[in-house]
Amino acid sequence: MRKTLLLASLLLLLIVMLMLEKGSNPQWGKYQSEYFTEQVSKLQVVLGTENDEAKVKQIQQEIVSYQGRKPEIVNLVLPNGKVERCQTCHLGIEEISKSHPSNTFGCAVCHGGNPLSLDEETAHAQMYGGGHPGSLQTASLSCGGTAANGVACHSGNHESGKNLVDSVKTSIMTTKAGELSVVRMTFGLDKTKEVLGLTKGQVAYLYPNPLQGRANEGQFQQNCLNQCHQSGGELPVPLSLGTPTASSNRLEEGVPQSKNTSTGNDKIHANGCEACHVLVNPTHTYTGNDTAINDNTSSRGMVHNLTTQIPYTQCNQCHNQGSHDPLKMEFSARPDLAKVERDWTAGDLTWSDRLSDYYLPGELFARCEVSLDCIDCHTRQDVMGDGEFYTSQHDAVHIQCLDCHGTKEKLPLTKKVEKPEDLMFEENITNPQFPELKTGDEILMTAKGEELPFLRHNRDTWIQSSRVTGKSFNIPLVLGSSCEQTADEQGADLCHKCHTGSVHPSE
Repeated sequence: MRKTLLLASLLLLLIVMLMLEKGSNPQWGKYQSEYFTEQVSKLQVVLGTENDEAKVKQIQQEIVSYQGRKPEIVNLVLPNGKVERCQTCHLGIEEISKSHPSNTFGCAVCHGGNPLSLDEETAHAQMYGGGHPGSLQTASLSCGGTAANGVACHSGNHESGKNLVDSVKTSIMTTKAGELSVVRMTFGLDKTKEVLGLTKGQVAYLYPNPLQGRANEGQFQQNCLNQCHQSGGELPVPLSLGTPTASSNRLEEGVPQSKNTSTGNDKIHANGCEACHVLVNPTHTYTGNDTAINDNTSSRGMVHNLTTQIPYTQCNQCHNQGSHDPLKMEFSARPDLAKVERDWTAGDLTWSDRLSDYYLPGELFARCEVSLDCIDCHTRQDVMGDGEFYTSQHDAVHIQCLDCHGTKEKLPLTKKVEKPEDLMFEENITNPQFPELKTGDEILMTAKGEELPFLRHNRDTWIQSSRVTGKSFNIPLVLGSSCEQTADEQGADLCHKCHTGSVHPSE
């Protein structure tokens, strides 16, 4: 009995000592100390290259300041009076965007969780999307929620064009209804492209018995329908994330494996809104200043930032990895993907690099499409849906060549900007490279009535501005040109038959 009491007392003493140790040396203090040390190291590198005496003195003062800082609890008081302590651990985290300042929005409005807790497990409990608030399973609570000032975010607005969380759930990239329709027609299960029983807002992955019990039905659901913009979908694993597994389906050694065949930490998950608006590197790992984020964990953005300046390399994560065989239900990685990844890592590319990396081998494209990025052509409703339910890409796309270039009989449609509260002004807010849009400007419109603020008409000049770089391009018009095709033959597919290129425009 006495021995039992002694062991229990020792165990209790050990627990108390561990609790005291944890309280005197909390994990958040370690994160902050590590952050201070990293900042000193970075400043010392800069100091070694600086010759300006005033700047040298300023850097030296910053170094001394960081060396003297002690860990402390960070209380962020929001305009509504609520207090958050997330930045006590995440001290070096980047501002998410100019449109979502942390001192106004805080963290919990997007991430959920328990923002007053300083315990990692408790603080992260009930986070939206498990730390990925852009996941379409929880986007209605995060991106579609209500800001601290009571204003609706990307859902619940009177203007339907601002309710992107609602429309994206009906987009063809989310529903995968196009892939379901094509495969079912290929197998003779449907006579038209319409899929009976698939309703608006329902993802194709959840469609019961898509191949009516055929042997490859499960493979079709897993390898074709459960993809990118659906939460939980996995992308092909980049070459830089390690060796292939035994179950990988590759064309050659060293080419990224097909989806859902990776193991452990090398799985890359796409997370709804984040799949486009949070830029990644080839390894999908974090490279920012927040020491509380494990930079070896995949499925993360490079930094804690949202952007609308989405380069084509971001789109390529899903759209340029390879192709699916609708009969074998297999994914085949493009054989030159190793080079594509090297170019991605290198950053600024030559026109020839863009040419080889932009499109899958064998695809048709116009020369202008190589110089531009995907979002320079595809509209907001093209990418994020318009609230309607489509079962083919042709029906879902909002823009055609004639929307920018006109036809033999007509100039492109235009609209004069009259109200500063129009949705098109959001381009100015989120893209610092975007030329200023003013009331009185004349912008282009698609045949479906969608505004194109990045395309401007000024007297005899028709200009397109890149939404990624801000670079301007002159728009050649069909009217008055040597084009011989009729107006009903000037969709993208038909234009590509003549206007296709494989060399630099200057060559």
